[in-house]
Amino acid sequence: MVIPNVFRVLRASLLAVICLQTLTGCPGPGDRLHPDEEGHIIIKDGSVCFPVNGGDGYVLKYISINPRGINPKDEKIVFSPQLRISNELLCIPPSFYQFNKDGQYFIQASFASLRHADRPRRIVSALEVSKGTVHNIRPNDMEILRPYDEMIKN
Repeated sequence: MVIPNVFRVLRASLLAVICLQTLTGCPGPGDRLHPDEEGHIIIKDGSVCFPVNGGDGYVLKYISINPRGINPKDEKIVFSPQLRISNELLCIPPSFYQFNKDGQYFIQASFASLRHADRPRRIVSALEVSKGTVHNIRPNDMEILRPYDEMIKN
């Protein structure tokens, strides 16, 4: 049986499309990374806080507070913490986490939208405690996902 040239071309084209789709995946918003937001630490009523601009429709999914330089497998993550956004601030009271008098920490907070499931947010902050005083520092490129043109240049 002789297969006409048209069917050979169609078969080869279909095979090429299937292979290309398999190798590259489906197009769509699910295969894109969204940069993290950088949060700047402020102290309010003895709590460590950072702003969550437009945070009215968001709830905290998880928070991670760890010393800088910790092995990723040793990071501690608290899912569904009892912390709430109030007046566009997320505050971490001393009853939730007690910072040492000296050291550097990074904080990752992930939020889910109550109105828009496709718009999660992640805010990353870093701080230094020196003799009991808290200072805001910038997260390094291993702690935060940011666009290439905003990466810290040495």
